[in-house]
Amino acid sequence: MLKRSCRNMNRWANRLLIGGACSSVVLATAVYSPLQSQTKDTGQIEKSSLLKNEGLISRKIIGEMDRTGLNLKLYQYQTCPFCCKVRAALDYYGFSYEVIEVNPITRKQLKFSKDYKKVPIVVANGEVVITESSLIVSVLSTLLREKKCSLQDILARFPAVSTVDEKTQKPVIHYPNKYYIMANPDSRLSTRDVQYLREEREWRQWVDDHFVHLISPNVYRTWKESFDTFRWFSEVGEWEQAFPMWERYIAIYLGAVAMHIISKRLKKRHEIVDERQSLLDACNKWMDALGSNRPFMGGPQPNLADLALYGCMNSFVGCDAFKEVCEKSSICEWYGRMRTQVESRAGSSELNGVQSQ
Repeated sequence: MLKRSCRNMNRWANRLLIGGACSSVVLATAVYSPLQSQTKDTGQIEKSSLLKNEGLISRKIIGEMDRTGLNLKLYQYQTCPFCCKVRAALDYYGFSYEVIEVNPITRKQLKFSKDYKKVPIVVANGEVVITESSLIVSVLSTLLREKKCSLQDILARFPAVSTVDEKTQKPVIHYPNKYYIMANPDSRLSTRDVQYLREEREWRQWVDDHFVHLISPNVYRTWKESFDTFRWFSEVGEWEQAFPMWERYIAIYLGAVAMHIISKRLKKRHEIVDERQSLLDACNKWMDALGSNRPFMGGPQPNLADLALYGCMNSFVGCDAFKEVCEKSSICEWYGRMRTQVESRAGSSELNGVQSQ
């Protein structure tokens, strides 16, 4: 009976916490500004409104330079690092989009997606469905470079490959080129451009394969941190408005207990000895690669690797772990520059000339 209860708890926790390619979700609070204003800043820069969407609370972010007509909808958990990564890219490039908070227990908002029940999911014009955070970012970034192409044309450049998971024997879909910007193959690239794109891909994958796995062991490290984390889930995700009270309390308290236990398992799986030191080492590795001559990994402007790490860090801003790495490394200087770029929609000029969809 106990084993069955544990399995059910783990299954529910994974449902709550799995996003895209990740195995756990973390939450965020704000260091630089009050928590609530941090959450809503990006919506207030242009215009925002709360909408009722099939009985759910959602936000609509309007980018004043977006003429693409994509009508993007982002299905998400507010504090999932992979969802944060997608929002960082959408905000930086100035896309208009609607945010739909998914109920972590019932996931009824994902009923349109029969086979894929993870977040983030982006739906364009009510019919084109894009899954996996890195794929979403690469598809939209390719569209910004191939301005005369349709979204369907761009998606065709990211073929899916089906394999079988060795452990579960279930089919698994992979996108081998999800870290690539699939620009016109006739475009000639200089050696320098090739090196730049390779570095960008490597760091994007590093964020997904390494950095994100350091988050859960840090934010669920103690019982207190775990409960604080889930209370913030409720606040930043506006669960009080979106979900029934009983679902909200189950999510907070069962989730906190489950993730504190699961975080220890994740720590062991990824061979993490000291979770804080490992997180600090990762931040220092990023800053060492950045060097002293460029403000961003992309040089004078952020690239997709910058946006990936910034998004993931947004998922635990304000937690003790974030405060500690800020005290012991210089990464918050870079984070502050990134925040300015994202909140000001610094990349929105890329939308100019994109064919209306």
